[in-house]
Amino acid sequence: MKKKLIVLAALVLFCFSTFAQTRHNAAPYNNGIGATIGFMNGVTFKTFPTNNLAIQLDLGYRFHSYAPAIFSFNPNLMYQGAIKNGFYWFVGGGLNVGATLPRYDYLAGYRYVTQPADFVFGVNAIGGVEYKFPNIPLALQADVRPGFFLFSNHKYHDPYLAFDYNFINVSARYTF
Repeated sequence: MKKKLIVLAALVLFCFSTFAQTRHNAAPYNNGIGATIGFMNGVTFKTFPTNNLAIQLDLGYRFHSYAPAIFSFNPNLMYQGAIKNGFYWFVGGGLNVGATLPRYDYLAGYRYVTQPADFVFGVNAIGGVEYKFPNIPLALQADVRPGFFLFSNHKYHDPYLAFDYNFINVSARYTF
């Protein structure tokens, strides 16, 4: 019985060490944290749970024609592949969950709400390129994220579906 446990433990250790070596060679970095600007403005975090699978989490705000500002949490699941010399491409999809700010107007010195705060839910595609600097812990990314938002506030109006024109975003991340 002890021999079987020792062989099983050795096999498990071998599998984990092989996985760690291939993961280290394939992924450009383990984790990265930084900022994103463009149609989405906020903080961003990216991690690689497996060789070519990346998870990107963004928290921030964006502007939209339907609302003054949308505060949202945007997780994305992406496939990332190498191009050449530190350049990578990626494609995937994600969700948006958040809320909008109310829109206020002023008439004869009185402030009134023309559009109340809404709950926002959306889906998006994501695609772009990333460059990981070889000698410094920095990665730069440019992406596009078109999708759809569903605005809902049952007190004032029915749910409203709108196109999310989140086209150009640029991110800089400290990698570790």
